[in-house]
Amino acid sequence: MRKRVLFGILITLVIFVVARRISMNQPSEVEWTGDGVKITHMTVFEQVGPGQPEIIVQVEPPVEIDAAVLYRVPGVEVVDTVGLTEISNGVWSARLPAKEKGDRLEYGFRLSRTTFHEQGGSSTLTDETGYYLIKYKGEVSVTVLVLHILCMFTAFFFIVEAIIGASMMLVSREDREFTVAQTRWVLLFTFLGGVPLGFALNWQRFGVLWEAFPFGTDVTDNKTQLIIIFWIIIAAISWKSFACRRTGRDAVGPGAFATAVILASVLSLFLYLVPHSL
Repeated sequence: MRKRVLFGILITLVIFVVARRISMNQPSEVEWTGDGVKITHMTVFEQVGPGQPEIIVQVEPPVEIDAAVLYRVPGVEVVDTVGLTEISNGVWSARLPAKEKGDRLEYGFRLSRTTFHEQGGSSTLTDETGYYLIKYKGEVSVTVLVLHILCMFTAFFFIVEAIIGASMMLVSREDREFTVAQTRWVLLFTFLGGVPLGFALNWQRFGVLWEAFPFGTDVTDNKTQLIIIFWIIIAAISWKSFACRRTGRDAVGPGAFATAVILASVLSLFLYLVPHSL
């Protein structure tokens, strides 16, 4: 039993670290070159707390550039611009408008290059880059965040233990009670981490309680909702055992139950790997 728990903790830590690395949003570096000048920019994907997101570009070599930042509300054709100002040698900056938590903006760049011809005159080439999404977010209470992570980590651990128990059921027809017990803990901690604590996180971060289907399209809320549904189905097909009832019987036999637990576990772990919106 001790080895099983230690193995479950180890696997949980490995998968949890991988899931966090995959699911966390990260800035990416983009660059443009022309006329011997390289412009680089590290994308900004969030503004946490009140304030104006700062957009910075690096120019090498440090020369004067003709550029502006374009921004718009997603889905709206109207585009506004803000100029870039050189704040140090080769470093240019612009500030996007402050918004309420939960709002979004897309921003891009307009880059202009003027070429002077030997025969006289000049021509200006203007390029517009693609748009990058930035989300405005509120500050989250450390207590709520820590409790949420602990609940989801614990649910993660019991999912791993449920897979181990269900696998043993298929091999030796044993460990049914152990596996059923793990499904109870999975459903409990997934619900606590995803619903009351998830509501609190959503409200503090985006100013809304819940944006899963049919109320919205938020990725995190939808995948949490799906995981809870998976384990409610597991509870329903094994209700006698799940609820520790003395009468009645489960809807499926041991083999089908074990297979369903493994399927629900794999789907849940897959959803954990989907990037979240927090």
